[in-house]
Amino acid sequence: MKAAVLYGREDVRIEQVEVPTLEPGDVLLRTRVALTCGTDAKVFRRGYHAKMIVPPAVFGHEMAGIVEEVAPGVESFEPGMAVVAANSAPCGDCYYCRHEMPSLCDDLLFWNGAYAEFARIPARVVKKNLLPLDEGLEFREAAMVEPLACVIRGVEETGVPSIQYSWVPQKSHKRVVETIDKVAAPTLACMFGR
Repeated sequence: MKAAVLYGREDVRIEQVEVPTLEPGDVLLRTRVALTCGTDAKVFRRGYHAKMIVPPAVFGHEMAGIVEEVAPGVESFEPGMAVVAANSAPCGDCYYCRHEMPSLCDDLLFWNGAYAEFARIPARVVKKNLLPLDEGLEFREAAMVEPLACVIRGVEETGVPSIQYSWVPQKSHKRVVETIDKVAAPTLACMFGR
């Protein structure tokens, strides 16, 4: 498959690489939309991100796609389903997770690989942060869930009175709004650390 592989500072190459091999609980997605966020730009300029990606590695972490294959142990997803994957998943077991602060998780799992024809979504992300798309929700809209979650969570953290979600244009987008907090919490760990 074709993939954008990060090799170091301002060094990304389009290459042929093997389709990722799945481990129990993993899902293989066929990428339909992959976005570039501020973190990707920063990683490109620096050549690495100590917690998220160490080169050489397939780049990118914001995407929506179609389930191509599921590994043993996956029950909620099947080939052909349209989904969006968050870029990380908390462990659920550390002090912070047990005290409802998953954005500070001691073992926050990040994944990369969105800039490829296929992406392997690790089992923990599949369990906690792989979300099916409602009918009518387009891939390009779904891929914006994580960046939108960061914005909404950031505004909520300012203490400004509650956000009105009146901007949601269609009834089918309700599921996106309902998952914002679930996706935003682990993402903030990447943005703000502890």
